[in-house]
Amino acid sequence: MLYINNKEKLERIKLEKDNFYVVSDFDRTLTDGNANGTWEILEKSGINNNEYRKRTKELYNYYRPIEIDPMISEKERSEQMEIWWKKHVHLFYEFKLGEEDISESIKNSGLNYREGASEFLFQMKKDNVPVVIISAGIGNIISGFLKATNTDYENIKILSNFIKFTNGIIDTFEGEVIHSFNKNIVSLSEDIKETRKNILLLGDCIGDLKMVDNKKLEDTITVGFLEEEIESNLPYFNKSFDIVLTEMGSFYELNKVLNIR
Repeated sequence: MLYINNKEKLERIKLEKDNFYVVSDFDRTLTDGNANGTWEILEKSGINNNEYRKRTKELYNYYRPIEIDPMISEKERSEQMEIWWKKHVHLFYEFKLGEEDISESIKNSGLNYREGASEFLFQMKKDNVPVVIISAGIGNIISGFLKATNTDYENIKILSNFIKFTNGIIDTFEGEVIHSFNKNIVSLSEDIKETRKNILLLGDCIGDLKMVDNKKLEDTITVGFLEEEIESNLPYFNKSFDIVLTEMGSFYELNKVLNIR
């Protein structure tokens, strides 16, 4: 289903290839709505250790319901996400995550683009529209997936959690940990912001709205992809996003509404 919640804004903002840029989440936004996230991919096909898999599964089962529960305050969810991400990072060090684990996880992940997403990215590349992927996932896997699918275009920039390796073993986690409710810590290029007034924001979590400064939301068309707990989350998504797509909504549907020229 596709819901249009702000017709006035869609009529006012006409996206043209030289007046906007894309800010997008990755997991279950650009990728298939049923796909594993990049952290889950490492659990299933990266680190080959049953104890690691058991403990990451326990973390997921505890924290994921908190992440998507609209009845819990954003402040509390943000605090809980910080704890979850840091606990998982600690496991990387404990079980000596290797560069080879990243490669294996990409190879065996079964990760796929959401329907129409690869074509959308190609069109953005063709039209020279900047695409900024801001992800709470693992940047090494996102970068590797783009290369494996021949979609690592020059107009795409990835801002995510990147792992630095030394002698093939995890050394450091670069920068501050990005989770689903603190994406406002990421700084976008001033060059893009100065030359392009409008933004197309794509996400699968209300926290993804933080990828854009509140002052810019009036110039931003916001799109939310909703796949989990649809009945309870839909009112909150419809209140928060200009356009909402549910049940494996595709970029083909979105393109018909946006009519990017």
